[in-house]
Amino acid sequence: MNVLMPESFAKRCHPRYPVVLSIVYRLKGPVPASAGVGRTRNVSERGACLELPETLPPETPLSVGLPTAQGELGMEAEVVWVGGPVSPRGGVPHGVTFIEVAWEQHQALWGLVNRKGQKWETAVRIPVRLTVLCRPQGHAGPPLQGETGDLGRDGLSVRLAHRLPAATAVQLTLPTPRGPRMVEASVVWLTPPEAQRPGEPIWHGLRFRDPGVADELTLGLLMAHVPDEIARQQEERSREE
Repeated sequence: MNVLMPESFAKRCHPRYPVVLSIVYRLKGPVPASAGVGRTRNVSERGACLELPETLPPETPLSVGLPTAQGELGMEAEVVWVGGPVSPRGGVPHGVTFIEVAWEQHQALWGLVNRKGQKWETAVRIPVRLTVLCRPQGHAGPPLQGETGDLGRDGLSVRLAHRLPAATAVQLTLPTPRGPRMVEASVVWLTPPEAQRPGEPIWHGLRFRDPGVADELTLGLLMAHVPDEIARQQEERSREE
């Protein structure tokens, strides 16, 4: 395979800016599209460097969802190089070029990169209800069952019947199309006692603990499952109405 490397693109017409974004990507082709979760190292008006949990060959077509202030910006892209130093999190660098950029997309991309030289981060959060199991560290009994409120690359929110203190380490069991997967997380916030309504589940914010490649793949499987789950929930609401 003739793998192109970043050095081949040293002279770019469009400068790259160190914008770090959590992204959802979906491979395209004759087989059913598969989805995954990655992040950008940098972004320009015509392309980006992505860290992905898998290695894609050059010329691979994919769709990339970039989070903006106006919502997700969907871009059609193609891999032009793969390689370079692997990140400490295990992500493989890929250079992609955006294809057929419309004027509105160009404007949205400019909004992402106009903070020149300023590194900033944001995370994708998708509102979705999923039934999960949550086992606090050292808890000998059965795991707690909860329901998510939203899901992202960095963590999720979940409603639980019992209050867990902040900084509690937990093991989450998440449903994916390939079966249950386990991810380590920590409680970073929860509904204050004075704001809790009697008898209602308690909202907890959980942050994934140093997700590696295996956890990235788990989140990718979850993200691939999210559109079907949202469609199912919308159908349920329509029947209720």
